[in-house]
Amino acid sequence: MKQTVVIHSGYYEMLTLSSILNHVNSKVNLFTSLNEFYESGIGMSVDCIIIEINNNVENFNSVIKFIRRMDFLYKPPRVIVITKIEQYDRLTRLVEENIDMLISEQEELTVLRKMLITGVVDLNYQMTISPYLNRKKNEVFHPARMCLTSMEREVLCEIKSMKTNSGVAQKMGKSSKTISTHKRNAMKKLGLKNSIDLYKYLMQ
Repeated sequence: MKQTVVIHSGYYEMLTLSSILNHVNSKVNLFTSLNEFYESGIGMSVDCIIIEINNNVENFNSVIKFIRRMDFLYKPPRVIVITKIEQYDRLTRLVEENIDMLISEQEELTVLRKMLITGVVDLNYQMTISPYLNRKKNEVFHPARMCLTSMEREVLCEIKSMKTNSGVAQKMGKSSKTISTHKRNAMKKLGLKNSIDLYKYLMQ
């Protein structure tokens, strides 16, 4: 039988997760902290780990370190992160880690149930972010997007199709310097520091 580990500090949240996971063919082990999990001696030879992460700096950093340890395992378990965090910078850090699902605790129970059961049972899916967090992520950039000029939006649209500055300039009949200026201005408005951040933003 498969094994699933749940690490969550909330009593009622733990009851909800246990109730949902009763519907899957997996032995569920419940822990209230990472320390309790370490002391249990279960180890990392489990199929799935569902772990809470919160705004507390110590908790956030320790969970990030825990997730990164998975990269060194021969057969790492699937990792599902559950959180109340809504700050974009922290959510971005989580998305960049090697996790399988990022779920908000603000989700409706039906969404939470569907995502958890899929995450524990289904092997054929890509990294997924729950709908509530996707909406929050889009809200952060919405005011900045509205401030972009039509030319800046057009330049970003062309860049999204993997064109170089010179390629965009040729298609739009502008100089490369003009395209670079519009790109730089758009990035500044969107709070993007470099081209890598820009491409991540465009691929959202």
